[in-house]
Amino acid sequence: MLSSLNIRHMRVFVAVAEQGSFSAAAAALGLGSPAITATIRQFEDVTGAALFDRTTRHVSLTVTGERFLPIARRLLGDFEEALGDLDALSKGIGGKIRIAAAPSVLTRILPGVIRHFVAEHPDARLRLDEMNAGEVHEAVANNEADFGIAGEWQDLPDIRFSPLFSDRFGVLCRADHEFAQQSEIAWADLFDQPFVGLGPESGTRAMMADQGFGGAVPNVPATPMSAAVTQAAALGVGAAKAVVGSAAKLDRAMAKVARGDKAEHVKDTAKTSGDLAALGLVAGLRPVVETSNTVTLAAMVAEGVGITVLPELAARIATGVSDQNADAKLTFVPLCQPVRHRPIGVITRDSKSLSPIARIFLAMVMEQAPKLDLPAAIEWA
Repeated sequence: MLSSLNIRHMRVFVAVAEQGSFSAAAAALGLGSPAITATIRQFEDVTGAALFDRTTRHVSLTVTGERFLPIARRLLGDFEEALGDLDALSKGIGGKIRIAAAPSVLTRILPGVIRHFVAEHPDARLRLDEMNAGEVHEAVANNEADFGIAGEWQDLPDIRFSPLFSDRFGVLCRADHEFAQQSEIAWADLFDQPFVGLGPESGTRAMMADQGFGGAVPNVPATPMSAAVTQAAALGVGAAKAVVGSAAKLDRAMAKVARGDKAEHVKDTAKTSGDLAALGLVAGLRPVVETSNTVTLAAMVAEGVGITVLPELAARIATGVSDQNADAKLTFVPLCQPVRHRPIGVITRDSKSLSPIARIFLAMVMEQAPKLDLPAAIEWA
């Protein structure tokens, strides 16, 4: 039965293949020649395949043996690596850490931390995978990553999101665009602009939708206010009155859009009606181009296809824009009315504890990341 084979058979097979003789393999492994011969014979009997062609002076691999040799080497390597990880984990000094993270985290947050980490823990190994927010959450949920660092996403069972930092949303546009000379831009000003954006799988797109400014059509019927809010407004509650009043103004603005009235008048109505109306108008933004990659998005903006909305750190990394580079082809301008931020956090599983070395690395991220010199206005949690 195949289940009777074990790592000893793999080790003997590889040794004979590499040494070219049973006696040389026996010497290399510190075993007797009869033990080597018996192990290979059992291997071939169980698999039903001849692995070696034998002569009186030399042993060579058969075609089957040649095909299996790289597989056996990989299995041995994985086994040795696993044993090394187990030993390192038990001592808390090494092991492998699998991290899934957003591009901006991988390129700006982690490199500086990793430089210090590997100096202190040379036996540790790290695997870094670049993913969008949805993929990061799923990788952690599926145990494909020990932890992740990315934006918020839809709720998944057993997944915890712990805020790390946030950066402000803004417009990325060409340096010759009318927005480029402004210090801030209102969300409502985006209403009639050609727009390119990230796909629904991105954390940025998901957060925009959650906060009320992405993915809908502007001239759909307004959602009725809840009975509680309407009743509160009738009783004279100021906050409820403001909400209902803003919704009513937004309805009138949308009606003007449907009739073909000028966009400027509609934007002015949104600005004077508060955050609710402004976000409702921006819900009408529909990308001319949609992509999953921020670098591609920046290229579309650079070619004049449209403007886009990104968190500041993602925008500056995608374009190479820095605070000191006033002549850059692309410009980032913060958005206001209302101000919105993208939260980035650590994604872990509640039901699975981190290895000792992963806990050490994550603690170093939390300690050192806020000290990094980043090309964006970051608010640390």
